[in-house]
Amino acid sequence: MKIAALKWEGNNIGDDIQSVAVMQHLPPVDVFLNRDHLKNYDGPETLLVTNGWFLSKMENWPPSPSIKPIFFGFHVQKHAKPTIARHVDYLKKHEPIGCRDQGTVDFIRSLGVNAYLSLCSTLTFDAPADRAPDSIYMVEVEDRYLSPKMFRKGLTVKHASHRFIDVSEETRMQYAREVVQTYGRKAALVVTSRIHCAMPCVAMGIPTVFIGPKSYRTEIVEEIGLTRNGRQHWFRRPFVAKMDEWPAPIDIAATKNRIKADIKGRIAAALAAS
Repeated sequence: MKIAALKWEGNNIGDDIQSVAVMQHLPPVDVFLNRDHLKNYDGPETLLVTNGWFLSKMENWPPSPSIKPIFFGFHVQKHAKPTIARHVDYLKKHEPIGCRDQGTVDFIRSLGVNAYLSLCSTLTFDAPADRAPDSIYMVEVEDRYLSPKMFRKGLTVKHASHRFIDVSEETRMQYAREVVQTYGRKAALVVTSRIHCAMPCVAMGIPTVFIGPKSYRTEIVEEIGLTRNGRQHWFRRPFVAKMDEWPAPIDIAATKNRIKADIKGRIAAALAAS
């Protein structure tokens, strides 16, 4: 059986970080499959950890019969629910459905399908051995979110974005790896509006502040114990009282170990059954 991982359209490196996280637990990957075109795959039987949010192109669901999915970290967008519901037999064939958030668990269970809260593979990153934090990373947020007392002496403030220009999938994956490693080595504090920045940083023991939209897409940040600070509206400038207290790292060691054991066990079982 071939081994696949997801590749993504768009310019959000957070998507690729999800694939990099899954690939930590897979054998070497043979092929990358586009998340929005899984129905069109016509190659040999291929194992795919089906993670991330679904779906942009409704006409391309369900995936090809040649894809053997492991649903883990699966999130269903609200606009995709009718399409997913019409193909409930596909989910039942591949249950249990490991879901990224409780909202998706509740939806899948409402269809009569076995589902559970797997959380997300981005919570399985470990901090690099050469961690030497010297910077505050502001990832798609502005300095005005922090009071002056948050800018500790000896730390450099760096601004980063998870948006990037159109490049090859190899470059995207390499950049995603490097982004996570950079946070792991250099970040003393991360303030971000991106959940796939926040979750790897929490997993690596970095004090993290999440400032982003409150929706069921992002409720995972609360499920892992990360306090949401502030709120954001799609058509308005975000606003929040300036933070003046340095957050403590969140201890998710037990959760991380559970996620690792779960995804590795499901991959091993799928390969043994092939």
